[in-house]
Amino acid sequence: MDFLEFQIHKLQQAGAALVSPASIFALPQLAVALAIAFAYLAYRQMRRRSTVRLPTILRAMMSRRIIFNRSTYADLFYYFINTFAIGSLIGWGIFSGLAVSELGVRMLRASFGVCAPSTAPEWALRTGMTLVTFFGYELAYYIDHYLKHKIPFLWEFHKTHHSAEVLTPLTVFRVHPIDSLIFVDIIAIITGTLHGLFTYAAGKSVGIYSVGDVNIITCVFLFFLAQLQHSQFWIPLTGLPGRILLSPAHHQIHHSVDPAHHGCNLGSFLAIWDWAFGTLRIPQKEPPRLTFGIGQANANPHRISALLIDPVMNALRVLGLIRRPTPQVSRIAMETLRPMPHEGR
Repeated sequence: MDFLEFQIHKLQQAGAALVSPASIFALPQLAVALAIAFAYLAYRQMRRRSTVRLPTILRAMMSRRIIFNRSTYADLFYYFINTFAIGSLIGWGIFSGLAVSELGVRMLRASFGVCAPSTAPEWALRTGMTLVTFFGYELAYYIDHYLKHKIPFLWEFHKTHHSAEVLTPLTVFRVHPIDSLIFVDIIAIITGTLHGLFTYAAGKSVGIYSVGDVNIITCVFLFFLAQLQHSQFWIPLTGLPGRILLSPAHHQIHHSVDPAHHGCNLGSFLAIWDWAFGTLRIPQKEPPRLTFGIGQANANPHRISALLIDPVMNALRVLGLIRRPTPQVSRIAMETLRPMPHEGR
């Protein structure tokens, strides 16, 4: 396959991803997200004014400040880079979740013998494996995210994602390739280990309920939550629901430059790991004035070199492999090392 054929193949894949319910960014998901946002904004207007003003809602949803922001242009650039270039350069990671699972099963059988095949109904086993792999993914996501906010070397790569100054669904693609590589490997190790443990206990291979090879529970969250987490819509969950699920407002707090918000709300869809490990910050009902980005004055974080090259150079400086232009690690990286404030109420 020559270069042109490869790019045509990638274009076909990108087109299929735009309509796939299992994609992290798809048109059906965006349609659902916009419908939820419209309904929520209409509900807020009705509560405040006992009427719904359609022009006001449409202006809020189609904000020129968001659409024509240079941060949004950078997100769009990264969408194309991740779609057509980076995947072919770094592959899917060093580790394979299936390989980790198979290795774990072999080690368990060598140490403890072979388990008799479970007599549980197939639907029960598949439901169990679906839940185990979903919660395993959520735990792996939290661990990966926590490490990247606590370790300055890893933060330099993850900082690319936080350089977004406005949030759009495309911001999910604003990820440095090395950041992505580390992420997929941590996911593979943890989910593969849990998959292997369940397979060993079941005594046989067990599938999951899925849509397009993606866990069906994850697909539900992709439709109803994922596209709104990187958006301008302040949709909060408070009380007990806010300790179980990470609403769009939770994630907006996570992107805030306020030092009190650094290193909080690190999960993907579930808030339970943040709650368990003390990094949960529950949003208030009314939207605060949040500023997004990495707080670098007089700098343009959206240029290509800042998105792709600077993270590598900064990471090498953190390790002391090249000379630093200044004697300090970035302010945001140091801020993330501070103890977290007590979780919000």
